[in-house]
Amino acid sequence: MEAILPVNKKKPVTFRPFKAPRYAHDNLRVCRHCGRYTALGEERCGKCGRAALTPVEKQATSIAGRKMHTRLLLILLFTLVSVYFGESLQQMVLCAAGGVVLAGLLFYTQRKVRQNQNLYALNELLGRNIINIKEGLEINRQEAVSVLRENDVLAYEKLREISILLRGDRIARQRIALLHGFQLRKDMYLELEQLLLKDFEPLLAEYIGEIAKVRPDLIKDRTLRYVKNYEAQILEMDKGAAILVGVAGAAVRLKRYALLYSGMIGRYIQDLPKDRFLRLSRLISASPYEAWNGLDLKVAEVREAKYRWDPES
Repeated sequence: MEAILPVNKKKPVTFRPFKAPRYAHDNLRVCRHCGRYTALGEERCGKCGRAALTPVEKQATSIAGRKMHTRLLLILLFTLVSVYFGESLQQMVLCAAGGVVLAGLLFYTQRKVRQNQNLYALNELLGRNIINIKEGLEINRQEAVSVLRENDVLAYEKLREISILLRGDRIARQRIALLHGFQLRKDMYLELEQLLLKDFEPLLAEYIGEIAKVRPDLIKDRTLRYVKNYEAQILEMDKGAAILVGVAGAAVRLKRYALLYSGMIGRYIQDLPKDRFLRLSRLISASPYEAWNGLDLKVAEVREAKYRWDPES
């Protein structure tokens, strides 16, 4: 991984509008001239310099269309040959009529299955060129890293585009390192589960803590499992306890999370913000017979100690 130095002082940034595509390949394009693949929104091919980039879905549709036309032309060719070698006028007429009927049936059938043919052509195109696609995405990643020092926001936006198709810890770490230098806001397009790593990373733990503040709705099962697995390492960090309290507060959004991670939540219940504690208290009061793993008792203790005279508790 190319060295990306995290910035100590976070700066306010604005990202370009971004909407995750419905399918991962939606943003993938191929150069009709040299065959290079790219996931970036460049106007010209970075390899040959030509304005010949086209979406892979469009390219696959074109391939499927050419194959269909070829089948029709073959039938018409066989029809002409059979007419030419016909021994009588009647035989020639029958061959011509049969060829026209057969071509018509093929044309009708192909129109009915055109969507399936397009999908088959797309799967075949992607499967046949998987190595070229990976090479193109790696070139995209290198391009993103190359603009890092001049424009870290642009570098992040490029990596965000590429990561739709190029997954793995390498690109995730680079994105996390860049995000570490930005001030996060609720109105930003932020991701979390796509950035989770296989091993412990302090910058990721800090990012999770920031997400717990601005977008707690992004903290879901995979993130909670990650935090639980590396709870001890997070606690050793300077602000590790605050991160875990924030995650515990985000977990009480849903009853399912509160039940699954009751042990972890219970360890930080004393420091939960009042609104998060009251939320948890209401969850337990609404389902007193669930297996709360002792969390209900801890809630009762904290309520008695801290909120005994609070009318909201």
